[in-house]
Amino acid sequence: MAFVRLLVPLCVVAMLAGCASQERGSEVGEVGFNPRYERELAAQRAAEHYYDYTAPKAGATIRSNPAGALIEWYNDEGIWVSIGNTPTNDIVIEATGKPELFRVSAPGFLPQIRWVAVTPSSEAAVVDFELEPELPSDRYFLGD
Repeated sequence: MAFVRLLVPLCVVAMLAGCASQERGSEVGEVGFNPRYERELAAQRAAEHYYDYTAPKAGATIRSNPAGALIEWYNDEGIWVSIGNTPTNDIVIEATGKPELFRVSAPGFLPQIRWVAVTPSSEAAVVDFELEPELPSDRYFLGD
């Protein structure tokens, strides 16, 4: 029994000494600090700040025949975002020459997709979409 009383405190001291010898790379308050994530976050914030406050902007008006067609914009995440219906008021787009992808669709008509780009020296862009009617369902050819 005396041996166990002597052995238990020695084990506890050995375990504590082993834990104390490990180096910690972070300071107090930096739990979970990831320098790579922080650099990426800072770069994203800088890009957003540039777009919001520095990049030139211009307006674009999108019209279609027939009027009332749905307008969608293809964002950077690869998702079509609904903007509204034609004809639009000015849509604010970046005027750096970077093309933006727009899709216009209406029931009973084939959708159209078009790139729209505006440069800083140009005025507002007016984009017209002429939608073509779909074939009636009785005119489809389903064969082998």
